[in-house]
Amino acid sequence: MSWGNACWWLIYAFAAISMQAALPGLDFLLPGFILALQERRLFQTLLLGAAFTMAQEGMGSMFFGGTLLWYAVTAAAFYAACSLFQGRSFLFIFLLSALLSGVRYVIFGFLSTLQDIPWEPALLLDECFLQALLTPFIWAAASALRRGVKHEA
Repeated sequence: MSWGNACWWLIYAFAAISMQAALPGLDFLLPGFILALQERRLFQTLLLGAAFTMAQEGMGSMFFGGTLLWYAVTAAAFYAACSLFQGRSFLFIFLLSALLSGVRYVIFGFLSTLQDIPWEPALLLDECFLQALLTPFIWAAASALRRGVKHEA
C-alpha cells in the first residue's frame, strides 16, 4: 500500500468516524469497506476490514458485537452478487446495501436480545432503513474521491 493510498484511507476513516459520531447507529465505514472490496486488493481489504471492525467494536455498546459477522456477510454477498451484477454500478450498491440492512436488523436484534440489552425494534428498523438509503450515496462520493488517488501497479 502506497503512502498516498494509506493517507486516503486514514482521511476516509477519520471522516467516517466523525460522521458516525454525529449520526450514531449508522455505519459510515461500510461504504469504504465495499469500496475496498471492489478494488480487489486482498491485503488492503483485509487490513481495512480488520481496522474498521476493531473501530466499530470499540465504539459499540455490546459486549461482543456483530460487526465482524456483518462485514463477513458483506464480503460474501459482494462476491456472490458480483457474478450476477456489475459490481461498480449504483444499482448494485443500492441492492447490496438494502440486503445488508436487513441482515443488520437480524444480527443486531439477535445479539441485543442475547446480551439482555434493551432495544427498540422500530428504532433499529429506522437505523437500518437510513443505512440502506445512505450507503449508496456515501459509496458514490467516496468512489469519486478515490479516483484521484494513484494506485500502484
